[in-house]
Amino acid sequence: MYQSIVYKEWIKTQKVIWLLLAVFLGLGIYSFMKIAEDVRLTGTAAYWEAIIQKDISLFPFFKYAPLLSGFLLGITQYLPELQYKRLKLTLHLPLNENRILSLMLLYGFSVAGLLQFLTLSGLLLGLSFLFTTEIVYVVFWKLLPWFIAGWAAYLLTAWVCLEPLWKRRISNMIAGICVLSFFFIQSKSGAYQPFIPYLATFVLIAFSFPFYSVMRFKEGIQ
Repeated sequence: MYQSIVYKEWIKTQKVIWLLLAVFLGLGIYSFMKIAEDVRLTGTAAYWEAIIQKDISLFPFFKYAPLLSGFLLGITQYLPELQYKRLKLTLHLPLNENRILSLMLLYGFSVAGLLQFLTLSGLLLGLSFLFTTEIVYVVFWKLLPWFIAGWAAYLLTAWVCLEPLWKRRISNMIAGICVLSFFFIQSKSGAYQPFIPYLATFVLIAFSFPFYSVMRFKEGIQ
């Protein structure tokens, strides 16, 4: 039964997964090409000075990419459940409803995590050949809130999609946008570091939100 549910989720999301992999790969290649071109034009010393003193972002194209990937993954996975009225059938499988939803969420959460881990690891590994460990460390802490936002966006999208009442969906959406804005506050490199545990804690709490939406659906709220 567990394998069948995972396979069902894979069937729904496989196209968007390959699309996101291609997008992340393309953005990564373009980013490193741009870095190489900037180094060639300004010189290595001047470029390093700009990174340290002006705090320029080496990967600006990845600011919203993880966020959009979480949103697309959530839409692809949960919108068909309501659009084609599959959710009621899914919840009537010979398995506890909470376990079914947990498995669906863990599938999407794991896929989003794997995409982001591969992307972040590739970016940092590539940087390690070009810059010192200190710069790689600074870039890591700059990128980390954006990638955590990908997980948050996935869970909040699931929360909105599974909510049976349209008015509540809109209010959930507004609340989600407000919360996600905290992941993108303009700050100097390293300023976000003490705030990371709070962002991670919110992601863990947000894992429970879709359960509330499904509970409302089971109660027959329309």
